Amino acid sequence: MSTISNISLRNARPDDKVHLLLWDTPDENELVRITLRDNALRVNYRENLLQRIHPDESFLALHHDLDRELEAIKSMCCGISQQVVLLENLDCLITYLQVQSRSHITLFWNNLEKTRKLEKLLWILLPHQLAPKNWPEERIQLILSG
Repeated sequence: MSTISNISLRNARPDDKVHLLLWDTPDENELVRITLRDNALRVNYRENLLQRIHPDESFLALHHDLDRELEAIKSMCCGISQQVVLLENLDCLITYLQVQSRSHITLFWNNLEKTRKLEKLLWILLPHQLAPKNWPEERIQLILSG
């Protein structure tokens, strides 16, 4: 458990794996301050997904394309000048996968946790209720609001 002033996104290790920033009620001003201080780029998963959807697709079946979604998350760390990527709004995918089946969400978390060789340090901002129970503690920061 940390206070916002103690959070440093760029000092996380290992720096080529995914880290979780668990924050139930993120404050926009604090997010801006953290990203400026840590030279981070905020990326919105939901907007990225909308850009990748083809107009002729009648519905999304993200659970059938987990590899594509994992690759999209990994590619968000490529070709940027900032040291850190802060990925927001991944909760829409996680909630979708939880509704589909337990095996899909488990597979997603297992593959994401094993992701290596990221070009930039990747933090995923999530409410703590959506975090996997078996995620390595050294790759989690918890911010208590209030």
